[in-house]
Amino acid sequence: MRKAFVIGGSGFIGSHLVELLLKRKYKVAIYDTKEPDSFNFVGAFFEQSVLDRKALELSIVTFKPNIIFECSGILGTAETFEHIEKAIDVNIKGTINVLELAKKYKLPVVYIGLTNKWLNPYTITKRASEKFCLMYAKEFGVKVTVLKGLNAYGPRQHWSKVRKIAPTFITRAIKNEDIVINGSGNQVVDMIHSTDLSEMMIRIYEKGNCWGLSFDGGTGIPMTVNEVAQKIIKMVGSKSKIIHQKMRKGEPEMSVTLAQPAPVRQLLDFYPQISFEKGMKETIKWYRKNYKTFDK
Repeated sequence: MRKAFVIGGSGFIGSHLVELLLKRKYKVAIYDTKEPDSFNFVGAFFEQSVLDRKALELSIVTFKPNIIFECSGILGTAETFEHIEKAIDVNIKGTINVLELAKKYKLPVVYIGLTNKWLNPYTITKRASEKFCLMYAKEFGVKVTVLKGLNAYGPRQHWSKVRKIAPTFITRAIKNEDIVINGSGNQVVDMIHSTDLSEMMIRIYEKGNCWGLSFDGGTGIPMTVNEVAQKIIKMVGSKSKIIHQKMRKGEPEMSVTLAQPAPVRQLLDFYPQISFEKGMKETIKWYRKNYKTFDK
């Protein structure tokens, strides 16, 4: 039985990855600072920080995985300006800990990165870690691939501490509150369901043909932020209105965040299977039931 070690497995993308791994009959361990509480998990759990290299090494040695999925990180475009050093520590130093142990124990790593080049602590630290991943592949022969996730959405994404497009718009629409869009709303995004992104991560390991590479994990289908908000309002049947405010710190006035999906098609023989309409309807259904209690 294949064994997967998921760092950050209690979080949004990590938890969906864990669910899919379990369906594929992997034996799974979660390494995170909090227990998985948003889904039914059967497996090993190590409650530790990625910054504690000794604890990380002991957990890896104990579990003996075949693959490490690195999904941890300090998130937030504007929010990370309040804790820049923490973002540096977790997003860069934590990744170095993972890469050093992958080198030592000859373990492959799939790392979730970012596509945008915005000037904020979150983007800067994640892109720096992407470069470190590629350096470890080139200079030390570590089998590591960077999958740059686009605008992932789905159930169980938090919205109170870090503002993300899907859960923020959905919860406000459910409550018939104004949906705030920063800037014109003409910014282009690429909405990908978390299950499709998780499938890409698993295929990177199972195919084993793209180590040392970095490529996009998205649909390649452009939508504006205004369009996402309008579609969510319609799907919810909400009375919410869209209002525009000035841009947030660390985000450009106009941006195009769009995947180049060709490498995923060619290397992984995969194209996202969940349409925006289907995925968003299922996501809205989950939030209707859970938004009052989930993000406490």
